[in-house]
Amino acid sequence: MAAAKRVVTVVGATGAQGGSVVDHLLKKKSQDYTIRAVTRSPDSAAAKALAACGIQVVQADLTDTAALRAAFAGSYAVFAVTNFWGLFKDAQKEISADQNVSLAADKAVALETEMGINMANAALATDTLQHYFWSTLTDAYTVTGGKSQPPHYDSKARVTRYIKSKPELLAKTTFVWCAYYATNLGWDFIKPVYFPAIGQYIQIQATPSDQPIACIGNTRSNFGAFVEAALVQPEKIRGGQTVFAFVERSTLGGLLKIWAEAHDVRATYVQIPRDTFFSTWPAIALEFTLGMELWQLVRDKEWTGEDSFLTYTDLGIDITALKSVKDSFAELEL
Repeated sequence: MAAAKRVVTVVGATGAQGGSVVDHLLKKKSQDYTIRAVTRSPDSAAAKALAACGIQVVQADLTDTAALRAAFAGSYAVFAVTNFWGLFKDAQKEISADQNVSLAADKAVALETEMGINMANAALATDTLQHYFWSTLTDAYTVTGGKSQPPHYDSKARVTRYIKSKPELLAKTTFVWCAYYATNLGWDFIKPVYFPAIGQYIQIQATPSDQPIACIGNTRSNFGAFVEAALVQPEKIRGGQTVFAFVERSTLGGLLKIWAEAHDVRATYVQIPRDTFFSTWPAIALEFTLGMELWQLVRDKEWTGEDSFLTYTDLGIDITALKSVKDSFAELEL
């Protein structure tokens, strides 16, 4: 009798990171695993497409602890992720014009923290669990000595600290950091704008062009390779090890140059005062830029702030087989 396949449960399976994990497991290890997709909307077209591929699709809201425990039950591995930006946008809709916009960030932080801890507790309650992946970011406040605390970093760091306080779960955990998305250049306040009078694109930002950055490229295409590679090396990767998922290091100006080459256009990076930038764009631009300023603050150190972390080299990933940053930019509309 054939051995039962190990169940790998993927939260956010219809999103960029979770969807990429599912894609890579299907392509490389589907014969070894039963993939279980956790989604809020099992009746969506994306969820139905997963079911058509033979994937188990289960419904669970990340605020529903009972549903999460049921979704994780029997899992060998769980990939857990949250979406701060979706929570932030939803919170903004609830904030009236006369209220401080920082309340939206506070609400998103509180909810994302709750969701992350809910998943950690569900993982703790899963007696079959051997490997837990938590998609997080660096502890900005600690790394910068209290100089920076972007909300979308802080909420994830709170969950990371919670996991580290649970030795039983920490022993099974791999922390995964996903670097700068290529699709960020499609956001309104980041996207280069064409000026016919000078025949080129201008990208206006509040951070300097020489700021170092690491980029994952196309998240949906590339991110899952890091989780899949870690999954088959549990003894090397668990125990609170950190995987930094990126395919190329550059600068913000360097990324714009790659973007311009991908589209065969001319482009110039222009830095303006942060107050001017924030007076022009909505609150989400402020929140995103706080994260960019973190990279600037720690430019002479590792953004991660960790003594050690694992990259594609350590995991044995051939990044030439992944989508390059240039090819990822080429997919974006001008």
